[in-house]
Amino acid sequence: MGSEANAIANRRDRSPWVHSLNGPWHFHWAATPDECPRDFYLPTFDTTSWTSIPVPSNWQLHGHGTPIYKSSGYTFRIDPPRVTSKPPEDWTTYRDRNPVGCYARHFSIPAAWKSRRVFLHFAGVEGAFDVWMNGVPIGYSQGSRSPAEFEVTEQVQSGANQIAVRVFRYSDGTYLEDQDMWRLSGIHREVVLYSTPPTRIVDFTVRTSLDEDYCNAELAIDVELDATSLAKIAGWEVVAQLFAPSGEPVLPADLRHDAEPILNRDYKPDVLVERTPQRGTGPFGWLNATVENPAKWTAETPHLYRLVLSLNNADGRPQQTVACDVGFRTVETRNGQLLINGRPLKLRGVNRHEHDPLTGHAMTDEQMLNDALRMKQAHINAVRTAHYPNDPRWYELCNRLGLYVIDEADLETHGLRGRLANEPRWATAFLDRVVRLVERDKNEPCVICWSLGNESGWGPNFAAAAAWAKSVDPTRLVHYEGAQGSSDPADVDFISRFYPRLRAEYLHPSLPDAPNAAVPPENARWDRLLDVAETQPGDRPIVASEYAHAMGNAVGNLAEYWQEIDTHPRLAGGFIWDWADQALAIKGPDGIAFGYGGSFGDEPNHGTFCLNGILMADRELTAKYFEVQKVYQPVKLELLSQSEGAIRLEVRNQRHVLDLSDLQTTWSIIAADGTTLTGEGPTLTAAAGDKEEIEIALPLDGLQKDTWLTLELSLKQSTAWADQGHLIASCQWPLATRVDTQPLVMSAKTVPLQLKQRENEYALKSATVRVSFDRHTGMLTQLQYSGKEYLATTSSAGPRLQLYRAPTDNDRGFGRWLAKLWSDADLADVETDLRSCQAERLSPSLVKITTSVDAQVRPGGVKHSIEWLIHGSGTIQMRHRFEPYGELPPLPRMGVVMHLEGGLKQLEWFGRGPHENYPDRKHSALIGRWNCPVTTAATPYPRPQETGSRQDTRWLALVDKTQRGLLVAAINSPFAYSAIPYTAEELAAARQWSELKPRADVVLSLDTAQCGLGNSSCGPGVLKKYAVLPKPMELNVIIAPIESTDDPGIVATRIMHQHASMEATSD
Repeated sequence: MGSEANAIANRRDRSPWVHSLNGPWHFHWAATPDECPRDFYLPTFDTTSWTSIPVPSNWQLHGHGTPIYKSSGYTFRIDPPRVTSKPPEDWTTYRDRNPVGCYARHFSIPAAWKSRRVFLHFAGVEGAFDVWMNGVPIGYSQGSRSPAEFEVTEQVQSGANQIAVRVFRYSDGTYLEDQDMWRLSGIHREVVLYSTPPTRIVDFTVRTSLDEDYCNAELAIDVELDATSLAKIAGWEVVAQLFAPSGEPVLPADLRHDAEPILNRDYKPDVLVERTPQRGTGPFGWLNATVENPAKWTAETPHLYRLVLSLNNADGRPQQTVACDVGFRTVETRNGQLLINGRPLKLRGVNRHEHDPLTGHAMTDEQMLNDALRMKQAHINAVRTAHYPNDPRWYELCNRLGLYVIDEADLETHGLRGRLANEPRWATAFLDRVVRLVERDKNEPCVICWSLGNESGWGPNFAAAAAWAKSVDPTRLVHYEGAQGSSDPADVDFISRFYPRLRAEYLHPSLPDAPNAAVPPENARWDRLLDVAETQPGDRPIVASEYAHAMGNAVGNLAEYWQEIDTHPRLAGGFIWDWADQALAIKGPDGIAFGYGGSFGDEPNHGTFCLNGILMADRELTAKYFEVQKVYQPVKLELLSQSEGAIRLEVRNQRHVLDLSDLQTTWSIIAADGTTLTGEGPTLTAAAGDKEEIEIALPLDGLQKDTWLTLELSLKQSTAWADQGHLIASCQWPLATRVDTQPLVMSAKTVPLQLKQRENEYALKSATVRVSFDRHTGMLTQLQYSGKEYLATTSSAGPRLQLYRAPTDNDRGFGRWLAKLWSDADLADVETDLRSCQAERLSPSLVKITTSVDAQVRPGGVKHSIEWLIHGSGTIQMRHRFEPYGELPPLPRMGVVMHLEGGLKQLEWFGRGPHENYPDRKHSALIGRWNCPVTTAATPYPRPQETGSRQDTRWLALVDKTQRGLLVAAINSPFAYSAIPYTAEELAAARQWSELKPRADVVLSLDTAQCGLGNSSCGPGVLKKYAVLPKPMELNVIIAPIESTDDPGIVATRIMHQHASMEATSD
């Protein structure tokens, strides 16, 4: 750090002893090692013809070689430990057998570094590499996400220096890096030189432990020194002090220890007996202190102290200063629960890859900070570094902002299953990955658990790694999910499951159990969470290491997962797969598109399976993110009772340590006509884990039917991760208010409606409206208000039966894919047979048109009848009755589709919003009055699929730039709608969102039911309660004109009440 001030402030960038080698390097790419230029590492080699590449970066994103996306399985022929055996000819590695990137650059070191030691540090090189300094070979390393360090004291010189690096895309180490991600290459993390005195602090380890009351703490610091053989260290000391955030020292006096016994250059027996082994059998730490009641570190209260460690010479002058953040916390399990500082914790987690569509695996400070802030704002409290150690700067953010980290080793052999875990010759390589993880991150307070790797079976190599981690670091837990092989090895501290099921009825309950299979499929360990909690012996906590696979339009029934997790103390939570889509940018004339496996000619590939994020690749927020934010909210609200002028609520504080006094309570009441009332609620005081009851006085008199109460809890003050007013929790309830039972008086003025029956059509006309029906198809062919046509000029403007949706990634998922059932049933190609089309005049101003259509698909069909009531005033009631018959599969939806005039570009509705929502993913979409343009109503999933639906809609207005348009209002039951410039068939046919060309018309879908989303792209499917099973259904709405001076909410409420009055009168 260079000085105590820099160390306290964590300003390594100000240190005179650190020199960055980030920036432009000369670069040469070769498809095979044989094509690599000879002697390129010599200072005399001419690299002026080479290209320039930034460090850190991945070379595939700078025009060199091919990025390859694989979920699992190797991109070269499996032949361990060899990586260049001949693969199939269509594979990328057939041509580019083992690409090599050669890097070179010059630099100068400061004159002040003379007579000091110099070290070269690589934070991460994707692939295997060797390095030369001034033409002299320095060393070799592999392990793409572990640091490598070399002493170059003898090789550097005053003045100009040259460094050269050769990076191989593949090595035998690549067999341990078969993770679900883009396979990229290059120097993707920082490169620095740093200087130390001849006698130096090599390493140090900090431990904090709390007493049995979780009050006072013991601080223990172990130090490792190194010195040249001639160095004199008599009288030297190691000195430590702990600083508060204010910069004030915490310890009453500096901790000091003589350097000589720590170095123990003479290997004195008494020191060896006492200190080796240090862990477990002897005292830990050369420097120890008791800290009275320090502020404790948790994700909610990330209190950090700064430890500054100095090596002082005999004159007391610091020769070297190092530092780290210290958080006082303990991690343990007891009675099946995960405890932090003695309190039970639920992990509201997410898996995160280091990935950006423009920079690949090279992450910037801004990208990481944005990720951490977005996680905190979504109430995520834990992150699993899937599936490798992350950039060290990530842990600094997690320490500071408050995120628990499951820190995972760079170890996955998915394509070889558990074979390498059981081969003795690979034992050292397995252990190396875990050792480097633990040694690098052992001082990070945010790290509460080591994860041995991912989905690589089980065997003695993992058992050895687990034993090593526990022996070296007894202050943390050990996790592992092997996917194949032995379930729940006793060597680890968690029972881990990925993609577990709920204790609920699924649409296809036989999947993925495969009960009749001799050998269950690899991913058949999707046990029911509660069954595991109740039947597994022992008292280890249970965690879902991966769940809620967020591929495409997904994350169904997340709320049901947490209803179960909250009910059982052994269920410690889970980690959603995953944080952001792993797409790569494709730059084109129309902007940036997002590419996935195969988009770059990469073979073999796993297509869109990299698009699993709750955020888009560019970190655009999605409805999935908002659903996570809602379900993960740490405060639960329950309506207990409602009286004439007040409601009573129970508020349950599910925070880990914080009470609720930092939250502001506000309420709002909104009605379908737009009436809104707001107010403030009482101050909350419930401690963590407790609950309290509150009463709120509300002005309920005179409120109309369909009125909703929303309660919101938000931050009173800004924090490090969110601004004042940030929403922490919300809940909404319908209010059972008094409804005016007196019939509304219909206008005494009737508007005559003409009816003309022609050979091909029924034509209706009044001073306000013109409507025509094709007598051969039953289709509506004209809809004019005040001379303006609102139907698109297409023969199939509708409304027509719609059973199909563009399959989501979940619909195409594991097991009995719903998409296949729908395709086999030809649901996208419904054949219709008009059975009748009749007109009946009910009064001078009212005409009824009835049509009956037999809509046929392969195993059956739907009898679809429509009753139209057209009023001379322009109000049109449209009642659809659907009667399925035959052997239909579970349906994507039941509803109708219409094509409207393209000028209706603005949407406003009263229902769930503002983001898209579905039956099993709508908790975050509150009932309200929302608006958006048609152009943004669809979510641009990189692979197009069903999108844009809004549930529980009471009314919908579609208007043009003059604010004139159409109103669709629900009768009796709300409907779901989408209004986007694409048909379901167009979405289904496109492979990339950028291929879609927006239509000139608006495709309006009105559904009485739509299938839920589920999680079956990798996991269990749709719950049966969210399926659309073939049975009789109705869709009943009113269509009316909207003028520029109209408020659609008031108009909708008026015509819905008028309809109720008409029905009451007719009764």
